[in-house]
Amino acid sequence: MVLNSGDAPTRGATTDPVALARGFNHLDPAIAATAYETLGAIRRGCPVARSEELDGFVLVTGYGEIREAAHAPERFSAYVDGLGAAAVVTEMREAVAPMFETDEEHHHQWRRALMDFFTSAAAAAQEQYVRAICRETLQELIPHGAADLVGGYTQQVPPLVIGRVLGLAEMERAWLSEHVRALYGAETLTEARQIGRVYADFLLGQIRERRAHPGSDLLSRMVTVEVDGRTADEDELVKMTMLMVAAGHLTTVDACATAILQLLEDSALRERVAGDAGLLGSFVEELVRYEPAVAATGRTVTAATHLGGMPLSPGDRLLLAWGSANRDERHFADGDVFRLDRERTRTPHLGWGAGEHRCLGRHLARVELRVMLDELLRAVPDFRLQPHATVRRTFGVIRGVAALPAQWSRR
Repeated sequence: MVLNSGDAPTRGATTDPVALARGFNHLDPAIAATAYETLGAIRRGCPVARSEELDGFVLVTGYGEIREAAHAPERFSAYVDGLGAAAVVTEMREAVAPMFETDEEHHHQWRRALMDFFTSAAAAAQEQYVRAICRETLQELIPHGAADLVGGYTQQVPPLVIGRVLGLAEMERAWLSEHVRALYGAETLTEARQIGRVYADFLLGQIRERRAHPGSDLLSRMVTVEVDGRTADEDELVKMTMLMVAAGHLTTVDACATAILQLLEDSALRERVAGDAGLLGSFVEELVRYEPAVAATGRTVTAATHLGGMPLSPGDRLLLAWGSANRDERHFADGDVFRLDRERTRTPHLGWGAGEHRCLGRHLARVELRVMLDELLRAVPDFRLQPHATVRRTFGVIRGVAALPAQWSRR
């Protein structure tokens, strides 16, 4: 078994934090293996530093510095060119902008309009459904005695859940799940575009149906709500719905895969959390601190200012490395250690983000992650990596695991 967990040192690499920052590119797949070791070295030496990669940007790795930037949209705008969400969905910038990369009243109105569907009570109401589809998915896997737990499990559940929140019927949720997984698993841009067109047509049909016969679901709210004095047009709604699905799918898939990997690496931890809902809840929260699915997002400087002692000019691009902030030794004792008994202090972790762009779906994600892990531990308590399996970590805007080839005792 070869386990590439993401924190092994690289021999012969420089340890100078300024030099490390200068060559840091979060979109380079090679960074995944040592991401947090590298970010830690940079953070301890210069929590705000300049990178020469991606046409130049400012890398922010310290907790206080990231929190300051996230809470100051008047100086650090969420609109960013080529570093954050738009770096991986460039063709959907118009869709990214309303909810992810704006700070204006437009964003606040959309967020307020959708908030009812993502409260803790709304999330709790989804638990029975999440549990049912987890059990159904696992019942199909168990007889095989082996599967990739990313493709076979973690990718299966989230699109069905967000489909239900949107208001899709059961068959429509299944269609959505199949096409979302195909879209993000496409091997070529041509294939992705072909799937994307079919996917967009499907969503357009749903939007037109809600326009004619609005209900009480999330998609109906998106179709009928007035933002800036008007309802969104069809093109805006298709793209925003795609982004809503992506936000509910990609991050939860990768967070759950990372959680499973954590349990594979630590059998004692697995024994402690199995069957204990309270401990599983603590496990999920510590996981989001330790390995947040959203590893980094961008900001753009809008006025001459300083951050962490560094002078900044309008147009400077910032990359906020959330996962690094959560390990900042100035705020978290043993931040590089996963601790189930970690006390939740007045210093909250930033795994869900901070400021006005804090994760809208965090309550639903907590429910999904806790239930998905609980059902997996109940169904196949002895799951383990297949012999000689290589686990490849990913890093960029999203932190995750490419595949988890696992096996278990047949029953």
